[in-house]
Amino acid sequence: MTGAGVRGSAEFGEIHGWQLRFRLDRWWDERPRALVCMANPSRAGSERNDPTISSLLRLSRPLPVGGFTVVNVEPFIASAPADLRRWRLDALRTRPRDYAALQRKNLRLIRELSAKAPIRIVAWGQLLDAQSLAPRLLRALSLDFAEVLHAFALTKNGCPKHPLARGHHRIAECRELVPWRHASGGPLQLP
Repeated sequence: MTGAGVRGSAEFGEIHGWQLRFRLDRWWDERPRALVCMANPSRAGSERNDPTISSLLRLSRPLPVGGFTVVNVEPFIASAPADLRRWRLDALRTRPRDYAALQRKNLRLIRELSAKAPIRIVAWGQLLDAQSLAPRLLRALSLDFAEVLHAFALTKNGCPKHPLARGHHRIAECRELVPWRHASGGPLQLP
């Protein structure tokens, strides 16, 4: 359940048999929502949290926002990164036009939501490095490099930590956001 005083919504879809989640929202008041971008969605929905969403609630409540909207680099629902990689390779091999259209749709949504967000947070761990769409994604998230991209915390090699980072990598309670990429007016360099 979303929890006391927290409301939720989610937008799911299916295209060509692909089970997709385009966005998930959690909010506790009417202030603007942070935009959080991760690698791939889970089955968490409008009322049901999973461990990642529960961790995002813990990390986001101290921020000066009224909630958050989660988007993903890929909207394909996969609980494991290996499942996401297999789907992506299969989609590129068997349905490249459909995959490209899905990516365009997802990037339009990310840009639209980023324009409304007071804070943009990246939290995909080390899963983005090899993706060819990274420059387009960063352009959409940062509104053409005009906005800072933040992270809850960074790995030792500069990747934005995932909310479920464990052990000594766990993100501390009430930690302030750290800049991941500054607004620059030019292309961003990947870690």
